[in-house]
Amino acid sequence: MKTTSTVPEIGADIDLPSTTLEASLAALDDFRIVHPNDVVSLLRQLAQHADPLDISFGRRGARIVTRIVAVDDRAGVFYYAAGDSEIENQQHQESGENLFSGMQSGAHVQFVCGVPERHVHEGMPVFISQLPESLYRMQRREHVRFETPSLNPYMCTATLPDQRRASFCVVDVSLAGARLRSTDPTIGDLVIGMTLTDATFDFRDLGELATDLTINFIHNSHTFNDPIHHFGCRFFPLPKVKEAILQRVIASLDLSRKPA
Repeated sequence: MKTTSTVPEIGADIDLPSTTLEASLAALDDFRIVHPNDVVSLLRQLAQHADPLDISFGRRGARIVTRIVAVDDRAGVFYYAAGDSEIENQQHQESGENLFSGMQSGAHVQFVCGVPERHVHEGMPVFISQLPESLYRMQRREHVRFETPSLNPYMCTATLPDQRRASFCVVDVSLAGARLRSTDPTIGDLVIGMTLTDATFDFRDLGELATDLTINFIHNSHTFNDPIHHFGCRFFPLPKVKEAILQRVIASLDLSRKPA
């Protein structure tokens, strides 16, 4: 097997023209795991539980869904399932920067790997890639998150780094941050570490909240032609009067989810 390219230590959205992988994940350094044994252990846990992983690559937001099938720490590689689309598999094989994203025991996990190779593992078509030198495991549960209404959802309107205003559905909220969803294909250029300014949350009869947000996690679903973008965002420090609005919203959501 030929030697693959060196795996970058940190990363984010793939093949962006003006934002490097290293710069876009720098904001998550507190969650970075670097010890080789810890990296291998977490990858093996993902394999053991067959946790799904998204792999994002390419300027147009191409992606495949996979799972890790084996980890060989002696050879310094891991094996993961090929996607359903041969076209996307080929694009992935040609990409030098591939962002893996998923969930592991309730925590967000992200890592970046370089150019993979085709392989067959126990009769199954797979890719083989070098072990990442580091990965990120983000367990942000200082405050419990509460899901917001899926029908007639709360909305958030914010200014993007290019000064466009964009609207998002609010998926969940806590005193620390919120998860936002968008189906706008142009939103796919956002990366981890970016700031959304003048974000206004409309909680209807419970009030409005204006603050700035930092993007700490990104998860993309479907294809480029039918995108769903999820952004885990953290609030900038809130004054007491704004925190009181969040407390009121969370109390209402907590009450609504309890049985009568």
